[in-house]
Amino acid sequence: MSRSPSPDALDRAPWLAAAVFSAVLAVAFAWPSWPGYMSYDSLFAYEQALYGVGTSLWPPLHTYMFVASRAVGADTWGVLLAQTFALLFGAALVLHSLVARRALAWTLWALFVGGLAFFPTLLGSMMAHWRDVPTGSFAVLGFGLWLQAARLRSWPLLILAVVSFGVSVGLRYNAFVLAAPALLLMVWRPFLGAAAPIAARAATLALVVASLGLAWASTQWRLPDLARLPDAKNIAGTQLFDVIGISACSGVNYLPKGVTGGRPITVAQIRRAYDPRHLLSTLAPHPGQPKLLETDAGGQVGEAWARLLTAEPGCYLAHRSAVFVEQMGMLKEGVFYPVHGGIDANAFGLALSHPGLADKVGGYVRDTAPEFPRRPFWLYVGAVVLGLAAAARARQHAVLLLAILAGILAYPALLFIAGPAADARYIFPSSAMALLLCVLSLGLLAGRGSRR
Repeated sequence: MSRSPSPDALDRAPWLAAAVFSAVLAVAFAWPSWPGYMSYDSLFAYEQALYGVGTSLWPPLHTYMFVASRAVGADTWGVLLAQTFALLFGAALVLHSLVARRALAWTLWALFVGGLAFFPTLLGSMMAHWRDVPTGSFAVLGFGLWLQAARLRSWPLLILAVVSFGVSVGLRYNAFVLAAPALLLMVWRPFLGAAAPIAARAATLALVVASLGLAWASTQWRLPDLARLPDAKNIAGTQLFDVIGISACSGVNYLPKGVTGGRPITVAQIRRAYDPRHLLSTLAPHPGQPKLLETDAGGQVGEAWARLLTAEPGCYLAHRSAVFVEQMGMLKEGVFYPVHGGIDANAFGLALSHPGLADKVGGYVRDTAPEFPRRPFWLYVGAVVLGLAAAARARQHAVLLLAILAGILAYPALLFIAGPAADARYIFPSSAMALLLCVLSLGLLAGRGSRR
């Protein structure tokens, strides 16, 4: 007579199988762009790994990932594999935590993997060393670890989940809004069952505060000497972009003279320069007119920006909407910057290992990105429709599903007011989470496959 499995065995995700499959697929995803596409900011992070962190303009945690990778002999490819593995493994833990039938959970995970390849903005970002990818990957891993902690009532797993969320926030400041609804729910109900005792809530709150505090501290003091980093004016570029966009919309030149180096500029010239896809495209030289400079003009840009929020609210929203529409791929032309497509010239000897394969896969991303069904906005439409439907059907998971959905929507909402460009990569964290919520919701809507 066969012995029935223990409750723990029923609740525990297939960790080993998930780890093996995730590792194999991480190599498959990384292989075409091995050791990973690198643009200016990722090469800058790598340079700091060699010579020391000197700015918090880009959160230094990405640099420390390169330091750790180099320490184990993996140079840049170790980071590429780690970020992809964390995404795939975290998704497997989420699905196996909430979907009871193993076969269905694996099918949904395969659908998630297929979705990563189907949506070019996801695949193109995963091929590059952009902080947006590990930001999303560690957020997904945080959810997976937390759900397993809840199933097994494991404090060590809960601690790892909180740390994973902290790493995500440390990589990108705006990742806080992606994780915040889940972290609030975690403090209220650490193990997602009945209301937790006060002591458990207090302990979880302390863990969350410590993790987020360390994420913040990593942007203030560098390792290993704990030297104070200079203050970074991360919003200055966005403010300049907004002032240019408002000027182009309103027909009034609101630019401080320092932006043009003191040279006069007409509204028509501002409109010719203005490109809602990217601040740097707007600042690029345009024949026959003054070049716009990346400057805060001694604080005058910030002052003009603050004044224009109330003086020109319509044009501010029109400019921000134009950037958002580009980012979500809602225009006829498609999406902006779905993949970098190479490793920029560098002094470190970093080069593509398989340039022919990289060209083919990069070409696939660029060629398919404009296709209407593959636009990123569909991920958010699907997350809202399927997430709400699953919350209505699987009532026991409704609060969790709504917390995930709230983070998915809050992330691009913050970018709506703070993004200096419409790069598709900027929404990778929320897009990856939206894809996961879509496939999870399909599983929960399947009926009896839901775990309690």
